[in-house]
Amino acid sequence: MFRVLFALTIVLHFTAPAPADEATEKLAKELVGMVRDPRLGVRERVEAARTLGKLGPQAALVVPDLIAQLRRLRGAELEPLQEAVVETLASIGSASRVALPTLALLPDRSLDIEQAAKRATSDILTASDTRDLKSLMQQLASRDAGTRLRAAKALGELKRDAVPALAALNIALADGDADVRRAALVAVRRIQPDARPTKEMIQAYVIDFADPDDGVRLLAVRGLGRLGPAAKDAIPEVEKLLADPDRDVRKAAADALTRLAGG
Repeated sequence: MFRVLFALTIVLHFTAPAPADEATEKLAKELVGMVRDPRLGVRERVEAARTLGKLGPQAALVVPDLIAQLRRLRGAELEPLQEAVVETLASIGSASRVALPTLALLPDRSLDIEQAAKRATSDILTASDTRDLKSLMQQLASRDAGTRLRAAKALGELKRDAVPALAALNIALADGDADVRRAALVAVRRIQPDARPTKEMIQAYVIDFADPDDGVRLLAVRGLGRLGPAAKDAIPEVEKLLADPDRDVRKAAADALTRLAGG
């Protein structure tokens, strides 16, 4: 049993996300059947739930089954399975919003289950179909940094299909949260890998020159250097790093100056 689930996990890990097809639906039904089967050991049922979670949104059709199972699970010995089902609902994403009332009203839940339910609720509420550009662009303007971060990453995954979101991502390049700013920068580069860098992109790198972390400054100046002469307006800022306290940053700055000058 575990060998089968392990094999499924490997296949799912290296398979690109795609709309659910007949084979995927069959697999989801088989896995949820294992989750529900009391004849199996708890460990096997937990593994089945986790493998099901790897299907993500493609497992949306079994959400009602998972909700029904969650309502039936009782007792400390079944707590690992209860937690695995909660996490699977979170992995499925927005299709699990119908499970929110159940997650909020789980009876006799332990602290671990309560925390898992809170995390799942947050993930489900902020989940979006990665093909829904309008929704993702709206999320980029959210007050919550985590939501903005997930939206920027999702847009980057869409690559050229996210071209309509470039204006919103350019605004995110000046985000006050460093992680959001860097995710937006990666997204822009993935969406238009051959495009001439904008001033917003260049500035996003330059902002990190002031980061107290040596590693962040190093990556920023290396990234800027790779833009070549198109980013030559940043030469004065790069020159300041020649006096950086970190030797690697100083060396990277010198190399970047050569690249920016067209050498």
